[in-house]
Amino acid sequence: MNMASYPVVNPVGKDAQRDALRDVFLGSDKATRQRLVPVLPPAEVTFAGIRMYVDPRDNYTDRMIWLHGQPPEMQSLMALTEVVEGKNAFVLDVGANSGAFTVPLALAAGAASRIIAFEPNPVMIGRLAHNVGLNGLREKVRIESCALGDAPGEALLNLRVGNHGQASLKPIVGRAREGGTLVPVRPLMDFVGQAAKHDYSVLKVDVEGAEVDVLNPMLEAGGWLPDAMLIETRHADAWDVDLVGKITALGFAITLEADGNTLFVR
Repeated sequence: MNMASYPVVNPVGKDAQRDALRDVFLGSDKATRQRLVPVLPPAEVTFAGIRMYVDPRDNYTDRMIWLHGQPPEMQSLMALTEVVEGKNAFVLDVGANSGAFTVPLALAAGAASRIIAFEPNPVMIGRLAHNVGLNGLREKVRIESCALGDAPGEALLNLRVGNHGQASLKPIVGRAREGGTLVPVRPLMDFVGQAAKHDYSVLKVDVEGAEVDVLNPMLEAGGWLPDAMLIETRHADAWDVDLVGKITALGFAITLEADGNTLFVR
């Protein structure tokens, strides 16, 4: 599946009113866009042979797909897709959102591959499952309805106003917070047992600042490591551990820095 270039053809379907609203939104200033967001209609978008149901009203990633016909982190997605293309791959997608990485990676990887998608937000779990089904991937993708952390238990998932994709185990302060919900938490290493059945393993982590809790136990353990990792590093200044230094010290090279992410490959 070549995602390097493809036409954006009518990304919100054949509904003329919906297309007109999209054009108005793209041509508006920030204040007008904020007023329009609550009335933007959900839609099924197709790009590069991938089908995605998106709701632009409550999720930034969905809104970008609705507006532009493709996910917002395309450089990162294309690079990771090339890494798994055709391989018998074991993929852990931590912070799967609506499936913007899970679905393309599952379609690109070889037939015997296994993708485990982690998503603790109850709203996004349903949307993720729907998009996995839309693309015929229920036998290839397993969804884990939990957050990952440094120990098993339970934690408060803080919800962000207007963007389910930025829910976080880290505090969200002020008016940006829209309550929270308790979610189960499991350590990453609980899920790596199947890696030995595959030729190549990939870890993608996008957890809105909680990357240390997910990754540091694995890096400290001195055991299993993936062959490639795409880590959201835009929050690195707030980390209390130098994850980038630890990862590179373990023999990973940085092959991409884009979209607030860093791709590490052994």
